Amino acid sequence: MDKLERAVDNLIRNAINYSFPDTSIQFTLVPLAGSVQICIQNQGNPIPPEKLERIFEQFYRLDAARSSDTGGAGLGLAIAKEIVELHHGIITAYSADKLIRFTIQLPLDCQKIL
Repeated sequence: MDKLERAVDNLIRNAINYSFPDTSIQFTLVPLAGSVQICIQNQGNPIPPEKLERIFEQFYRLDAARSSDTGGAGLGLAIAKEIVELHHGIITAYSADKLIRFTIQLPLDCQKIL
């Protein structure tokens, strides 16, 4: 479970770092049939579709300025994806207008996997 905490922490930190000032970050946990869905949503600069497809790649950054602004190396989302997939889950990213949403869907028995 510690690894899942890290994955969620990476997404929350990402939302904090890239949210517009004075906006809220929404965190929701929704039980589904046989799974649970975790969503972290914030308001920020939209992510273009061609970049959204690559956002979970190691060292991928939307722009070079982000590393100096946040101190990140472009590993947080790649690590989150790896952890989620190790737990037989799915992680997705969505961006439209000024809305950014990361969603994790995990089977309810993911604790038994690792």
